[in-house]
Amino acid sequence: MLSLASFTALVLAVAVDPELGPEPAPIGVPEALLTRTTMPEPSGIVWSPTLQRYLIVSDDTGDKASGTNHAPWLFAMSRDGVFDSTPIPILGLEKLNDAEALCQGPSGTFFLATSHAKNRHGKAKAERRHLFWLQPSGRALKVLGSADLATAITSAGLVPEGALDLEALAFRDGALYLGLKAPQSATGSALILRIPSIVAALTPSATAPTPLTPQRWAEVPLQVSGVAGPVVQGISDLSFLPDGSLALLANSPKHQPPDGGGALWWLVPSKPPMLLRRFPGLKPEGVTLAEDGKSLLIVFDHDREQPLWLRLPLPTQDPPKALPSTPKPSSPSKAAATR
Repeated sequence: MLSLASFTALVLAVAVDPELGPEPAPIGVPEALLTRTTMPEPSGIVWSPTLQRYLIVSDDTGDKASGTNHAPWLFAMSRDGVFDSTPIPILGLEKLNDAEALCQGPSGTFFLATSHAKNRHGKAKAERRHLFWLQPSGRALKVLGSADLATAITSAGLVPEGALDLEALAFRDGALYLGLKAPQSATGSALILRIPSIVAALTPSATAPTPLTPQRWAEVPLQVSGVAGPVVQGISDLSFLPDGSLALLANSPKHQPPDGGGALWWLVPSKPPMLLRRFPGLKPEGVTLAEDGKSLLIVFDHDREQPLWLRLPLPTQDPPKALPSTPKPSSPSKAAATR
């Protein structure tokens, strides 16, 4: 099991050839879906055995012009990388604003979190500060419980008020793990928080509710070479693998120097984080164990352009060839244009 002590003294990881392995490909987006929503911007992904689909959260949903902006929807994607024409609704919610993270929970449930961050105008809105515990209900999801993580995290003294930017969730052994895009630690490492007994904390109780007790769990140094020099990355998603290690995606935090493209990292207990791959010009924002249990699925936020996805084999203990970590120049649209 990973621990804070395992990472506090870690050295920077070496990079590997960004050209190794397959390249991201466009996700199929039906015209019927685009009549209901703007182009999806994937920010989290998880496999649903019940629906036999990947569920994907997007920064924005619906269409502002038609009055459906921030619709409480997830998008469903087939094994072949094509979105369904109809979104997956979350029953009982009126709005879903800035959804950023999604992971499996116990007994077929899911956890979904919004960013808990200020919007582009610098305002901290309550509708962007939600953790939801969701259960499948036919071809929909219903809310079992919810919480404001920012209140619990700042009350515990883990993050300054107004500084939280949450983009990653993972669940293991009854605890929920939170990967932060921002802030970083005093030494420039990305932070992973842990909330034990998360189900009890989200289960409504009329007598003695279980409090949320977030703890700092790991400090992970994620530094890469950008065009202008070293860049510190924040966590954009994470997912536990069968052996207890973590697959982790990272991008440059908002208002920080650009990294030239996000990265896939591998965190093995008691070892330095290993940089598996850079994605020049792209923003990897969602990673999950694939439906076969033997590969990773990654989705990319492509802003308003057609989103991308990628299937990769699980990392192994065999060390890859070490190469410089500076990304090669690339435009975000080049990957899709060359498929």
